[in-house]
Amino acid sequence: MNPTPTISDIFSARSTIERHLDFEKALAQEQAALGMIPEDAARQIEARLNIDALDLDALFKATQRTGFAIAPLVRQASALCGDAGEFFHWGATTQDVLISTRASQINDSLPALAVHMDLLIARLAALAAEHRERPMAGRGFGGHALPITLGLKFANWLSSQLRLSRQLRELVAAPIEGELCGAMGTLASFGEQGLELQHRVLSRFGLPGQLTTASSARDAVVGVVLFLALLTAAWAKIAQDIAELTSTEIGEFEEPTSGGKDTSSTLPHKSNPTYCWQTMTAATLVQQHATTMLLAMRQEQERSGHGFLEAQCVPQAFIEAERAALNLRTVLDGLTIHPERIAANLALTRGLICSEAVQMALAPVLGRLQAHDLVHEVCQVAQREGKSLADALAADARVTAHLDRIRIDQITDPGHYLGAAPVVVDRVLAAAASEREKLTSTIRDRN
Repeated sequence: MNPTPTISDIFSARSTIERHLDFEKALAQEQAALGMIPEDAARQIEARLNIDALDLDALFKATQRTGFAIAPLVRQASALCGDAGEFFHWGATTQDVLISTRASQINDSLPALAVHMDLLIARLAALAAEHRERPMAGRGFGGHALPITLGLKFANWLSSQLRLSRQLRELVAAPIEGELCGAMGTLASFGEQGLELQHRVLSRFGLPGQLTTASSARDAVVGVVLFLALLTAAWAKIAQDIAELTSTEIGEFEEPTSGGKDTSSTLPHKSNPTYCWQTMTAATLVQQHATTMLLAMRQEQERSGHGFLEAQCVPQAFIEAERAALNLRTVLDGLTIHPERIAANLALTRGLICSEAVQMALAPVLGRLQAHDLVHEVCQVAQREGKSLADALAADARVTAHLDRIRIDQITDPGHYLGAAPVVVDRVLAAAASEREKLTSTIRDRN
């Protein structure tokens, strides 16, 4: 059994030319069926044309000159087909082949991304369930804010994946249309049978029918690339968070080193979060391609040179998106978690992370603002004198008038101020299980 092609395979130069040929063969077969070209010509085109018969080096060199491969391909293919070559590419134009080929590549690549998404959701769900109740420091603007659970952190990452997964399913279920319209979208070169030919060729090539020409309205393809930017940005956020938590000062996470000794060329002790940074780099490149694709929408009139931008951006955006997915999967599958560092960091502020809990305990008797200001003063004392928050609270008569030491110790224990975090994790896990069922069904139906 042949391995499942990667997105890089789908957009490779060889695969692209093969799809060009498949489209041209579908065109010839259906034109022969409709009596537009001789049946023998279609048979010759089918029999003689395959990628191994082409001079790919000459084709690629000519493509550098013309910008697109179709005109040089037509010349080579016509020569290979002998007399039948006169009927090769009959009535078609470059954009018919390019747009249809690109649509087929996009439509094949989206399910491949859906497989990556399914695996990422499964892994994040497993991590969220495993660490559902493990307290850790929640961080805001670089500082400790409130206690959360590690499971909630994973669930927060997971929730964005569920929203993006729904969008991805919608894209898979609504494949990009192909193109067979001739030079200006009128199908005039195909005569009275143009619309019938269009339907038959696109169906044979595996693409949905089109409403009108796609050449001057590229919003569907641009929308897909914008989605890739959104998708990879969410993956980059996860990678960025993990990379920060691997830093020496925090040390709560450790990404797989894949050998370790090669991550720094000069520092023997150093292991860099390279997979995380490769994820972020790929996402940045996708976002740049997405910005450029917005320019590609601005086709002057019916057609212009903005198609050159699309030809560059679409393949690279998909390839980088797959690279981001593979690197993030490597990180999550091999992620090492250091519970002792998580616990040590949580205790780093000696209870200050629970200041809100103290404020909320005093607010019913003092009022919220007065309680806030009182706790703020006590926190400053604790920091200035190097005390724990509990000791500073216990030394303040304004506090002990309402809270005894047992209650103070309880309130300043981070494990007692996790709120609904575990329940929120459960809610996300239930949504993840439901989404995975739908995503799996979408992948199965598409394949």
